Amino acid sequence: MNSPPATMQFPFAKEALEGLDWNSEQVENMHMQFVAQWRQSLSALVPAEVKIQAGDIQLKSYQQFVQEAQAFADIQVFEIDALQTLCAWSFDTRWVATAVDCLFGGAGRVPVRERSGRLTHIELGVRQRLLETLATAYEAAWQASYPIRLQPLRQEQQLSSLRLTSPQDGVVHAQFLIFFNLVELKVDLCLPRRALDWQTPTQKAGADPTPFKPAGWNRSLQHKLYAKPVESVAVLCEKELTVAQLLSLSIGQVLPIDLSEPVRLLVDGITLLSGRYGVRNGHYALKVEHLNEQHSVRNGERAGQADPMIDSSSLGLPAQAQADLTTAADALSQLDQQIQKNEGAK
Repeated sequence: MNSPPATMQFPFAKEALEGLDWNSEQVENMHMQFVAQWRQSLSALVPAEVKIQAGDIQLKSYQQFVQEAQAFADIQVFEIDALQTLCAWSFDTRWVATAVDCLFGGAGRVPVRERSGRLTHIELGVRQRLLETLATAYEAAWQASYPIRLQPLRQEQQLSSLRLTSPQDGVVHAQFLIFFNLVELKVDLCLPRRALDWQTPTQKAGADPTPFKPAGWNRSLQHKLYAKPVESVAVLCEKELTVAQLLSLSIGQVLPIDLSEPVRLLVDGITLLSGRYGVRNGHYALKVEHLNEQHSVRNGERAGQADPMIDSSSLGLPAQAQADLTTAADALSQLDQQIQKNEGAK
C-alpha cells in the first residue's frame, strides 16, 4: 500500500484553523460524518475494500489553491443553491477506471494508468453513480446544521480554466484519500470561504456578547422567498346574475358579456395590477398599465396610512383585511432592508 504523503495529517491539521472566525469543530464533525456515509455508499456500489481517510483542512487564497493543484484532474463543479455559491471536487484521473475495474472483477492490484482522453459510455455511467454517492453523503452531513443541495454543473480537467471566485478570495481546501483495495486515490474539495458565513463563530473571551446574525441565512431566505410560486388570475369580465337567471341556465346557452377595461390581475384574491388584454407573438397577453400594491410593498407604508397611489376602497376589502395587508407589506419592506444591510456589510 502506498504511504500517505508527508503533507497529509490525520485526522485534521487543527493548527490551520486557529485564529479564524469560524467554527472549526463544526466543519470537522460534518466532514467526519461525510467520510463515514460516503464510505458506506461506495462500498455498496463498488465490489472492493473501500476505505476513506480525511486529511487536513486549510484556508488559503483561491490563487494559491490553483497553483498547488495538480495539472490534470477529473474536476466536477457543483452549485449550492442555498449558499448561492459553487464548489469543486478534484479527483485522481484514475478513480473512474479503478471503480470500473473492480466492477468487472478486477482486484485493483494491477496499476491503473491515468487517462486524459474521453470516457466511454460505461465509464460515464459509473462516474455519474460515483458522484451521486458523493453528493448524497455530503448533503446528509450538512443536513443537521444547514440543509443544502449539490446540483452538478459541468466537468473540467484543469483548474486554470475554472474560476470559482476571485484569485484573492479565501477558499476552504479539504483533502481526502480513497482506497479501492490497494489503489490510493486523492480527492480535493475547494469551497469558497463565504459559503461558511451561515456558521455561528466560536465565542472568544472578552468578545462582544451581541448575537451573531449570519448573512447566509438572509440570502437563503431571500432566495426561497423569491422562488416561491404564486397563482395569478386575470379577470377578463364580470357579470351579475340573479338567482333565477342562474338556475335557468342550460348547456349551450350563450351569455352576452363585455370585456372589462382595464383587466385586473389578482394574486390570492388581491388586485396587484391592471392592464389591457390583447395578443402578442400569437399568444394571449396582458399589457401592464397600472401597478396597485407594488408601491405600498416597496415604500413600506406604516399600518393605518393609505398609499396615495392606491384607493383601498376600490379593492373591495374589509377594513381589517386592508390593515393586515398593510402590516404585511411593512414587514416585507423591513426584511428587504435588513437583507440589503447585511449584504452591504460584507
